[in-house]
Amino acid sequence: MANPWSLLLIALMSGGEMNLQLILDEIRIEQDVPGISAVVTNRDEVVFSGASGKADLETGREMSPDTILYAGSISKIFTAVLALQLVENDELSLDDVVPGIAARSTRPSPTIRVSQLLTHTAGLDREGNFDYWFSADFPDDAELAQYLADSDLRTPPGDSVHYSNIGYAALGPVIARASHQSYDNALNDRLLRPLGMNSSGTLDPGDGLSAGYSPPNRVIPNADRPFAGLGRYVGSRRIREYHNANAMTPAFGVFTSANDLSRLARMLLGFTGNDLLSADMRSQLVTARAGNRGLGTRLGTFKGRRVARHGGWFAAHRTHLLLDLSSGIAVVVLANSDSASPEKIAEALLDGALISGSNESE
Repeated sequence: MANPWSLLLIALMSGGEMNLQLILDEIRIEQDVPGISAVVTNRDEVVFSGASGKADLETGREMSPDTILYAGSISKIFTAVLALQLVENDELSLDDVVPGIAARSTRPSPTIRVSQLLTHTAGLDREGNFDYWFSADFPDDAELAQYLADSDLRTPPGDSVHYSNIGYAALGPVIARASHQSYDNALNDRLLRPLGMNSSGTLDPGDGLSAGYSPPNRVIPNADRPFAGLGRYVGSRRIREYHNANAMTPAFGVFTSANDLSRLARMLLGFTGNDLLSADMRSQLVTARAGNRGLGTRLGTFKGRRVARHGGWFAAHRTHLLLDLSSGIAVVVLANSDSASPEKIAEALLDGALISGSNESE
């Protein structure tokens, strides 16, 4: 049976050109998402920058490529880039030992290195003993430090791969110590402003933030124990209200827009920002390590093409960054509902861009 997205792509071709806006519109309706923004770029230009639907169902505000949403776990790529910048500037080493983890619960104290936090091999739990997804009570720096000091590791450092938000949160203090400024300021000064990502940050995003919504007539994960921030009804959906990730920000608390995130994607592919991170250092992000992960990225293939990617989720905002390392095409997708599958949207847009590119070359 043919892939339904492939059939959709064929249907949306016009004179050999792929209408990426129609792809976005059709998939938004199929997935029943209030609003989606997306950008597709290649080596030379922005191929597509568009949006579909609403950022706010109550006010009718349209979604746009400049609408702000939470990046969720794509924040880990921001954190990995910051760490590599510090390494390149000889302010940090991937082999540096990270102090204070399991210091009071294990004798002798384990040796955990920066590289192990970046590759999810430090032996830490995913969320620790925090219940923040249901309480919206995200730890501050002191609470995170206390947990890290008191925690027992799942496995010895380096023995296994276990995706860990706690591990990436632990990189916040590492970056702060090495850069002699807060994680928030380091991110702003060393990455966001130099790339022109002026809609992105880590503190309160203000009025430009898209609303976030539960799926129609249901909540995530279930009505008996819903995720935090569940608010009033808007039609058949419940609105998900803003909550600050605090010390967990390096793992999933950065906010951004599709246009901004595409600037980061172009830097990752080496088309801009060579003054921020060299090609050799950038390659660390997409060099396969344990679990087929790079630093801050997940590596794999899409239709036989080598890709790097990462998804994100925070407060009903779902995101995906997809880098086609073969063609140099980058796709970013941001959506404002738990009903969205941004990974599928990104793959459909990449498929469309590749089809258009192959037709142009014939």
